[in-house]
Amino acid sequence: MTVNSLDRQARSRDAESVHLQKGSIMSKAQTAALATAFALTAPALWADVTPQEVWDSWQEGGQGRTITAANEETVGDSLIVTGINTVIAGEDGDTSILISEVRFNDTGDGTVAVVFPDSFPVLITPPMDPVTMQQEEVTLTLKMPGHSIIASGTPDALSYQTDFPSIDASATVPNDDGAGTVAIGATLTGATGTYLVQAGEVGTNMTHDYRAKTVDVKISTSGATDGDGSFALSLTDLGGGLELTGLPADGGADFQLALNQGMTMDLNASYGIGSFDLTATDQGTPLKLNGTLGGGDLVASFTASLFRYQTNAKALALNIAATDTTTGDPFTLSATLASTASSAEISGTDWTDTEDFNAALKRGVTVSASAALGPAMVDFVSGQAAPKTSLITSIGSVETRFAMKAAQMDYDLSAKALKFSAAVPDMPVPEGSVDLTELAVTFAMPLTASDKPAPFNLLLKIVDLDVVEALWAQIDPTGQLPHDPATLILNTKGTATLTQDLADESVMDGAPPGLLNSLDLTQLLIRLAGAEVTALGGFTFDNSDTTTFPGMPLPTGKLDIKALGLNALADKLVAMGLVPEDEVMTGRMMLSMFANSNPATDEITSTLEFKDKGFFANGARLQ
Repeated sequence: MTVNSLDRQARSRDAESVHLQKGSIMSKAQTAALATAFALTAPALWADVTPQEVWDSWQEGGQGRTITAANEETVGDSLIVTGINTVIAGEDGDTSILISEVRFNDTGDGTVAVVFPDSFPVLITPPMDPVTMQQEEVTLTLKMPGHSIIASGTPDALSYQTDFPSIDASATVPNDDGAGTVAIGATLTGATGTYLVQAGEVGTNMTHDYRAKTVDVKISTSGATDGDGSFALSLTDLGGGLELTGLPADGGADFQLALNQGMTMDLNASYGIGSFDLTATDQGTPLKLNGTLGGGDLVASFTASLFRYQTNAKALALNIAATDTTTGDPFTLSATLASTASSAEISGTDWTDTEDFNAALKRGVTVSASAALGPAMVDFVSGQAAPKTSLITSIGSVETRFAMKAAQMDYDLSAKALKFSAAVPDMPVPEGSVDLTELAVTFAMPLTASDKPAPFNLLLKIVDLDVVEALWAQIDPTGQLPHDPATLILNTKGTATLTQDLADESVMDGAPPGLLNSLDLTQLLIRLAGAEVTALGGFTFDNSDTTTFPGMPLPTGKLDIKALGLNALADKLVAMGLVPEDEVMTGRMMLSMFANSNPATDEITSTLEFKDKGFFANGARLQ
């Protein structure tokens, strides 16, 4: 028995004797005060842990993990364990990890120092390959000079404080095709962390956080059939944490079942600036890829009824240099992205079970997601010599949102400041560009069958679509048409009664999924080549009458239409030879049946109306 263990026993007896004296010398109030003080201070008195207790906690395993040792030996205040074998159960078989030696040293202050050799091999034996019926053992070399791992607390609540000035891991394994080898290496510097494991009300609770100044990962192949290659990744300022409660002892337990039994998980991770570099060969031609990272983070949480995550990244850059294996032409691609963010949330009972998505929605599962990115640009150049093909795409911002529940699905997309330019020597227009101020798509629609009408809407916006003059010259070489940017805005809403669930693929038989009850056109705007068309109106539909207007339900309502500059546009198209004059004349005669024209202002108006089971144009009944 060590001096430390004797000291712990003495302190425990002293505390007990104080507690037993309370009845003869103290009042009830004093007794209560002392009992409270004792209850608060007792954990501190008992918060010592021995080397054997730390090692025993390792062997308790759980989560599909079993740890055994070839030998245990106590030398002074140290427990030396050799031949430590960790077996991790998996669906395809067990994986074993063998470590030669670990020392558990009693520090004398109630804590235990867990000491690995500064450099040691780790033998990893994966499950047997079902094809080759072989096990490819991997020897991982770990170097951790000057490391510190301090265990403290109690056997039921062990806490670890770790400090690694550097960690270097390396291994060499056979290539997948059996030719050559793959060398893998990773180095961390300034790695610190804390790790707490304790029994919870259900399962095991774990809390972990970590920091690292730098991490470098390198992978290289040699002697491979398809050529050698390498990959390198460097990151700075890594950090993160994990808080897990109710982890079941069975590592193979169903994830949703574990959540339902009380398991929860919260995690976060972040990184600073970084870079990556890849060299490889593709069908005998070289490929080079490199880029930089400006930092980012991730936050996620899991409960029985909720999954949520959010990510952010900034200052991304990518460069690629390769050769088109079909044409033999070299090409380069560079891309930059100022920032990007995404998030998602899934909630509801048994949210992980979405094999029958319609059933999941009906039991209350909801899904939502969003994404956004800041200014971005992609530049592509291809060709052996000048003139080369060049494509440049840039965008100011993109935002998108998606949500789904049993009753409805919503979707929004908004993109601004889009630009596309191209220089293609073999095209009729060697150089050209297209600019778009805004592109937006928004819709909401019901998903579940019901005997009551449900709302829907649709918005489409293409604002200020502008093309370079070189493209206009192909259509309008004499410049007769206005070259103003084009715009299209369509905004509608209405109600519909679904007769089948849109999320249920088993009932999608090609028949209409429901009945249209109402449709409102809240805005229609078309601007093109100097002409403008607007419209506004709304209709209701009687689905019990499909004979008045064969093939469609009986509509009631009206639509007001206004057009400016259509006659002038038609005359210019005739003068340019793009449209035959007789077709324009026929079109104007037909239009006169439905519209009123004002030649002085080149304005056309029309009111189309369905009422009294008839169709009217500007008050005149046509059907």
